[in-house]
Amino acid sequence: MDEHNTAKLAARALNEAGFEAFIIGGAVRDLLLDRRPKDFDIATNATPEQIMLTEEFKRASYKDTAQAYGVSRVKINGHVLEVATFRKDVEAHKGRKATKVEYAELEDDLARRDFTINALALDPLTNQVIDYEGGLDDIETKTIRFIGNPLERIREDPLRVLRAVRFKNTLGFNFDPAAKKALAHAVQSGVISVIATDRLRDELTLMLIDRSRRSSLEDLEELGVLDIVLPEFTAGKGIEQPPEFHSEGDVWVHQLLVMKALPAHPSRQLAWAAFLHDIGKASTQTLPKTMGDRIRFNLHYQVSADMARGILRRLKFSNSDIEAISWMVFHHINIDDLPKMRLSRQKAMMKHQSFADLLKLHRADAMASWRIGEPRVRPRFEEIDNLWKAYLSNPPEKRHPSLKKDLGIDGNWLMREVGLKQTPAIGKILKLLQETYEDTGNKNKSFYLTKAKALSRNIN
Repeated sequence: MDEHNTAKLAARALNEAGFEAFIIGGAVRDLLLDRRPKDFDIATNATPEQIMLTEEFKRASYKDTAQAYGVSRVKINGHVLEVATFRKDVEAHKGRKATKVEYAELEDDLARRDFTINALALDPLTNQVIDYEGGLDDIETKTIRFIGNPLERIREDPLRVLRAVRFKNTLGFNFDPAAKKALAHAVQSGVISVIATDRLRDELTLMLIDRSRRSSLEDLEELGVLDIVLPEFTAGKGIEQPPEFHSEGDVWVHQLLVMKALPAHPSRQLAWAAFLHDIGKASTQTLPKTMGDRIRFNLHYQVSADMARGILRRLKFSNSDIEAISWMVFHHINIDDLPKMRLSRQKAMMKHQSFADLLKLHRADAMASWRIGEPRVRPRFEEIDNLWKAYLSNPPEKRHPSLKKDLGIDGNWLMREVGLKQTPAIGKILKLLQETYEDTGNKNKSFYLTKAKALSRNIN
């Protein structure tokens, strides 16, 4: 049973117990737009205690009644539903963290939402849509409109500035003039600064992983949001690039084109790596000093990676995300040299867990770099792609050959056969022997014994 039918089942159970129950919010909007809803929320006049006494909810495999604001989370048929008692906000402010609510009627519950298109209720048993705020008309005209006073809605939860931008672009809608005016005024008044970091990060991520990411970024820039939350990105505006490599325009234009060139549904880490890959260019640009010289961005990949780490820490990303994203940013240039690398270096790069995403970033970067008289995706990319496919076609033991597993050469072997003592030199020698093994595939132990003795005389 899919989630839609599970929501109908839950609503029917509440109806049979004598309560009202409706599918509400974004799921209704998406169903009307023939989009697949990400989740289904139910609103009811039953209290959390009454919800959990309903037969269908008694059998739920997971229950959480400790949610804030009268929300219960239950798992039915493998799907997690949020079931909330009709409520209205009291003293809503500070990004909803300090919001107080009280139980109310359906009309009050819908009026507490952000946009008219999210304030719809669907009776799942009759398919009747209930609309108190004009959401159906705004879906018809593709309009993003706040419920009531736009500035009041934004002050209740400043994250609504970013949500407005996201919905406009992911749905292909337009701002109502009053909404656009309120958004600009709210940003200028400084409301962005009170948004909780994790909510800001997550909302930006939702924009970046959607195919409408370029237009979302353009809207954020026009409203002034990017200058506040990620000035490192907008610093690329007006930073010229060498036309022989980047005839598409300045760094800002290139960054937007890279975002557009990403796969339709990139991973979170890939989207952020693409977003941050060139943020070091503004601070590393050098202009031509002599005839025949050109604009350069020396070591911008390293500067960009360092800056990316700082930004990601500021946005409270996990350590694993920070390492993966900054690794891609650092290597987005030198992946181009992969075909010329020694086999050991090729394998070291390709065995990284983020290499598949790095390859997608490299392709997007190439597509966004317009060289005069050349195709956007150059032959070197196809060569790299073929190396990756060949690497994947090998079994794990060929992808990651091991001297220790294959030939028994390890630290103990070096101490026994070469007479080395347990010092850091052993690790250095083993690393060099392993690289030789990956480069040559030589399985003669005497070959490694001779090489180890020679290395031991030169490594302290």
